[in-house]
Amino acid sequence: MDEVDEAIVELLEVDGRLTHREIARRVGLSRSAAAARTQRLIASGQVVVRGVVHPAVIGRGALAHVGLVVNGPAAVVAADIARRDDVPFLSLTTGRHGLVVEVRAASARDIDRSIAELRAHPGVAGVDTLTYVELIRDVVGPVGEVTTHVDDVDVALLRALQDDGRASYVDLAEVVGLSPAGARRRVVRLLDAQVLRIGAVVRHSGRDMQSAMGFGVRLCGDDRDVLDLLAGMGSVIFMARTLGRFDILVTVRGFSTGHLIETLDAVRALPTVSAVESWTHLEVVKETYASGLDVGV
Repeated sequence: MDEVDEAIVELLEVDGRLTHREIARRVGLSRSAAAARTQRLIASGQVVVRGVVHPAVIGRGALAHVGLVVNGPAAVVAADIARRDDVPFLSLTTGRHGLVVEVRAASARDIDRSIAELRAHPGVAGVDTLTYVELIRDVVGPVGEVTTHVDDVDVALLRALQDDGRASYVDLAEVVGLSPAGARRRVVRLLDAQVLRIGAVVRHSGRDMQSAMGFGVRLCGDDRDVLDLLAGMGSVIFMARTLGRFDILVTVRGFSTGHLIETLDAVRALPTVSAVESWTHLEVVKETYASGLDVGV
């Protein structure tokens, strides 16, 4: 990806349904050129635009980040664990943990059961678990609390948008039996209520210029300075307050090693930070948040 592609991806991360005309205006291209670039990025498979439903809406409001110490080749263990429905994210990483996974389940008890099953896997030598207290930023899915009820028509729209976040309102209307205007009103309501988020996801393979790095922060004081600093960084694509060995969990992206070093040093320099531990996402094996839609609906 060149700089223009990167700018388009950043726009789509914020709003995956942004029109080609609006993309063109913001990046300084003609509409046809913006459309061609956007379609090329999506067709390549490196950029995927999907609708992601709030975990609480699908009955999976308990979330955990799990680092797995593996026996033998990590890729073999990853291929097996990727089949689990309760694991929407799995990455091969550097550091002590060969794999990092996110677990989403209905309750803390279900999370505990999932962790026990991961621990019992013959390729896993140990697990380190972080429980999410609060999701603060996620370029993939919605954050915050939701109270909106969803009906069968909403569920049908959510399913369609999970398959294709840029599906036209005409196509969505045909799926759910509404007019295009009616489908648009429904989608806007779901977006405004934080039931749904539609955005671009960049698939990191370790072979592109963009790198993803995760790090955990341990604090010796109030977390506000750290959260404020991280919230002001455009490179932060995920941030959560957690319970466990870290107080804050972060994922950042960078187009150079220098940029990643600057990010870590800025966090280390804060007086309330006692330690920072980082790892690189070498290859994202699984990143899907579409499973479980029928649960709790």
